[in-house]
Amino acid sequence: MKIGIVIGIVIVVAALVVCLVPLKWVSYEVTVDYEDTETYYENEPYEDIETYTETIPLDYEVADSFDKEKNGHPCTYVEVKNTDDTSGLFIVTFSFKVSYIFIGGGSIELVTYVLEDEEKSLSLNPNESKTATYCEGDIDIGDDWSWSYEVTAGTKEVERERTVIKYRQVEKERTVTKQRLEIYYKKVTLLNYLLHY
Repeated sequence: MKIGIVIGIVIVVAALVVCLVPLKWVSYEVTVDYEDTETYYENEPYEDIETYTETIPLDYEVADSFDKEKNGHPCTYVEVKNTDDTSGLFIVTFSFKVSYIFIGGGSIELVTYVLEDEEKSLSLNPNESKTATYCEGDIDIGDDWSWSYEVTAGTKEVERERTVIKYRQVEKERTVTKQRLEIYYKKVTLLNYLLHY
């Protein structure tokens, strides 16, 4: 009987050791937050001076413009002076209108006829003046006529500067929170180890 009690006590103690006493080491993973420095790039605006080329008309002035009769027809004159520091070509466009009165059929009608424009070219050095001349042979001096002109100046390229906004990539740093897995160890009971690992 004593042997049975002793055996029973040994079994109970062994069962308690197996179930309650942590004897076995096991590993497990844990997600841990940590701070890290991250490099990133950002577009940053800045002002810069940019050189560019612009095409502009030459400076000029009309020194004189007039008309007079020649061989029974109107002749027109436009004197152009190049006031720029660059030589160039100047085009003078002459325009003529003629008005006629038609009487017939019990009515009076005024008709204006526009003649085709005529162009004359003047090649002028700086501060030089020349006169463009055009005589209209389709108009008699006694007709009711009028004229006008337009000067188209040559062009030159000039270098200019302007302020522009540009962008450059700038390296910067920031602190970010990341996660990593860490392995930890703990002791478990034999019963727990046998059931779960």
